[in-house]
Amino acid sequence: MINPPAPAKPRNPFAEPEGGGVSLHCPVCGTLVRLPATECPQCHANLRTGEKPEEYVPLWKRKKTKLFLLLILLAIPPSIYGIISSESDEGVAAWVRAKLGSCAEPPEKWQSFSQEEFEQSVKGGYSSWNKGENTRVTGQSAKGPETPEEAARPESEKIISRDNQAYFATTLISNGPAQSLKPQDNWYSQMSGEWDVAFIINSGKPDETMIAGEWTVTWINNGQAIQDVFSVPYQWAKAPDGFEPIQMTSVRTHNPKRQDWEGFHILNGSMIYFWVAKTQSDQILERYKLESGPLVAWLYEDVTSDSFKVSISQSEDQGGTWIKLAEVWCKRRQTVIP
Repeated sequence: MINPPAPAKPRNPFAEPEGGGVSLHCPVCGTLVRLPATECPQCHANLRTGEKPEEYVPLWKRKKTKLFLLLILLAIPPSIYGIISSESDEGVAAWVRAKLGSCAEPPEKWQSFSQEEFEQSVKGGYSSWNKGENTRVTGQSAKGPETPEEAARPESEKIISRDNQAYFATTLISNGPAQSLKPQDNWYSQMSGEWDVAFIINSGKPDETMIAGEWTVTWINNGQAIQDVFSVPYQWAKAPDGFEPIQMTSVRTHNPKRQDWEGFHILNGSMIYFWVAKTQSDQILERYKLESGPLVAWLYEDVTSDSFKVSISQSEDQGGTWIKLAEVWCKRRQTVIP
């Protein structure tokens, strides 16, 4: 008769190994570890808690990772939740491409905020965008760094070119309006300076497009006229696919006989005359008619010393009905000396 094997004794976590001393079975892999060790040499688990080091713990289980993800969720603006919850993955991707891919990043030290922040702030609202900072460091060209062709020019040619430009600018530009222009007739008194603009097409529609640009305005000809250069996108930036860049200069002057203003745009090699009027709400309205085309109106709204908005509309029935073509949100650029 064969006797059944004796039942196995429960494993004693503290055992006497050969050679004496006290050892402990690892709570994770069971390896016998001689004390006073605190870590299993086989699986590197902590002998007291049974936890493995972080490299062996899944990322999503780590306490530090959970805390970090919680902080990120708390830091996300509420507007992002609206975008994520209201759009599909494809819609979010299209929104990002339309908003953030429309223009290159501004050159370093040229603007203190990024293109993403610029367009995100405008989307969030005119007043919130107006609270942001936008600056340009003096001495840096708005056109960006030199092209290889410009850099290859002899230094003497560069000096002559800069001197000619500076002399022409000094001769053309005035410090302010002429003394003969009365304050009540100075409709554009708050526009002189440098402005960053957001040129928005199809505002509020699914195919809304926003392109960042600039608008520089100065008094000229001993203060008898005001001239501007309107660039969308920035001169140094690449226009998005399907959009024809806008590079336009305009001259405006006061007509004392009619007690209003008039001027002309130069765009794509053509000169367009326009006349200016004040609306009942004291807003500036510039109007012109394209050759064999519609009437076009630029309405200046909410004009302050730091910001204003322009709505560009056209009419095919001689002003009976109007269709908005674009909105231009403008914010004065702060110029700093490094």
